[in-house]
Amino acid sequence: MKKIHKILIGVIAIFLVGAIVVGVFFDDIFRDTAWFIEKSLTADVKLTISDDKNGETLDGFGTSACWWSQLAGDSEYAEETAKLLYSKEGLGLNIYRYNIGAGSADNPNSAISNPWRKTESFYVFNEETGEYEYDFTKDAAAQRYLDLCLSYGCIDTVVLFANSPHYSMTLNGKTYGNEEWWVSNLPRENYDAYADYLVTIAEYFINKGVPVKYISPINEPNWSWGVESVNQGQEGCFYNSEDIYDVYKAVVKKIKEKNLDVKLTGPESGEIGFRLYEWFEYLYNDEEIRPYLGTLSYHSYWADDSAYNKIALGEWIKENVDEVPVEMSEWCHLPCNSPIDSIDGALLQARVMANDLDFSNVNSWTAWVGVNDTGIGEDGREYSDGLLAANNDFSEYKIAMRYYAVAHFSKFIPVGSVKMTSKKNINDVIKTEEPLEDGTVKTSERYIVNAVSYRTPDGKIVTVIVNEGAQRNITFKVKADSMTVYTTTQESQLEQTYQGDITKIALPEKSITTVVFE
Repeated sequence: MKKIHKILIGVIAIFLVGAIVVGVFFDDIFRDTAWFIEKSLTADVKLTISDDKNGETLDGFGTSACWWSQLAGDSEYAEETAKLLYSKEGLGLNIYRYNIGAGSADNPNSAISNPWRKTESFYVFNEETGEYEYDFTKDAAAQRYLDLCLSYGCIDTVVLFANSPHYSMTLNGKTYGNEEWWVSNLPRENYDAYADYLVTIAEYFINKGVPVKYISPINEPNWSWGVESVNQGQEGCFYNSEDIYDVYKAVVKKIKEKNLDVKLTGPESGEIGFRLYEWFEYLYNDEEIRPYLGTLSYHSYWADDSAYNKIALGEWIKENVDEVPVEMSEWCHLPCNSPIDSIDGALLQARVMANDLDFSNVNSWTAWVGVNDTGIGEDGREYSDGLLAANNDFSEYKIAMRYYAVAHFSKFIPVGSVKMTSKKNINDVIKTEEPLEDGTVKTSERYIVNAVSYRTPDGKIVTVIVNEGAQRNITFKVKADSMTVYTTTQESQLEQTYQGDITKIALPEKSITTVVFE
């Protein structure tokens, strides 16, 4: 049956008549829904920017090096791509997520076929002794790439994360799934061994001088990751709630034993909801775990058009776990339906970033991958969810349009900036209801114009504005004397479009704008 989208637009209009503010319900006056849609797409905006005494302090922006750094590190473009991502001339990212691979590249029984997704482990089998031992010469290209990125001086936070325990520790001897759905592939008798494995690898990197702040033992525990014949595309491991808590306690025990200066993050839920609140609350309140809990982290998948869901999460964070920073540690465009050269992908990236930072009250934001391989769609155009896109052997790469979306944030909002309040004078939310095959209805809502503001450590105010509608004007109410404007559209990227006194400016159709107030 053809899916029907019913667009509902909630609009409250405030008209100023002299000094009297009169609230008028549009439904009682205007009956033409198309008129509402048109006005929401084109209405002028007044943005009021003010300090927020409870605003979050930004810990930065980053990306995961998972599944591509081992190719980039061996390519002729290692230095070029590293500079684009982790130097001040590029994005200046300060958070680097290094994947502790589970050894699918070493395991002859692994059914993971994509070479990008096979990982080389530091934990290897010695045929002479018949034992597993550590060999830190492994994953050499990925280590070289990390060292290269570190050399540019922007990285202050390295997160070591694991998608799965090492295959030698799992029930099925593989790095994904299990013989049964919704059963963890890590047996309880191996929790201590897995914890020792994680902490030993962290100790190696720390002794090298790598700024490892966090270990993330568990990644997206809410997915089953398949059985023998299903979903063998990547490493992954299911954990129920009790599993999560006990794994964290096992890692805490090993950190104590080694007296290691590192903390934990997680549990990296694959979506907002699905026990995320329960997991956060438990880790936050547990007396054993809390002293070693550096951040709480989650992934923002499947909520791109769920503004209210993100608002609810942000309010809950403020009320329940506000003393521990919260990271949005992984997101990419799923399904990836925007070509790498389309402004639509950049707009979605920027909107998700603005909403996670502003609505969900996170302290940092990390993209899933800095680079991903490309695929050719039915339209003949290239698709990839990375900030950069490379071909399979990394002999070519391109800058994706979404790279510039991240740049609008990371190049202008430094670590230590404090989030401010940004209020619009219009309610431009668009709601959709979509009947699903199971008989339920999926309700979504998003704003046409999204904005987030920060006060930087040197006293500037930086506002990022995402306009997914037609061209419109915007004015600002802000305590500042001048402003510089940078704009990205389909035609031009990060172009300085204005510098001078504070004034009304035009937000081009489908554009991202960064305004720096001084």
